Amino acid sequence: MPIYSHRGFSLVEIMIVVAIIAIFLAISVPNYFKSGKTSAKNVCINNLKQIDSAIDRWAIDNDIPEGTVPSASQEDEIYNYFHGDKPVCPSGGEYSIHATGSKPQVTCSRADIGHVLPE
Repeated sequence: MPIYSHRGFSLVEIMIVVAIIAIFLAISVPNYFKSGKTSAKNVCINNLKQIDSAIDRWAIDNDIPEGTVPSASQEDEIYNYFHGDKPVCPSGGEYSIHATGSKPQVTCSRADIGHVLPE
């Protein structure tokens, strides 16, 4: 008489495990992609804050009156207040510097997706 031992998993057990994995993926994958967008937005907002601060320091150091719109060469001077290169929006936006003392002094072209300085 042969003795059969229970080896392996039944089809029902495998289906339950696959269903659990599918539920886990259905919950985690959208959150993963959302976190990437949130991270890019936060990096851009941090860049805007740093540029805003650099504009203030540049204006104070050079006795620039409020309401002055920096020229292209003056923008390069402002970006010299950074360690490293000119900041870049991770979503491909472009930063625009406006008149000193205005609110906001700098904006991102991706403001439509929340890349704005908090008030």
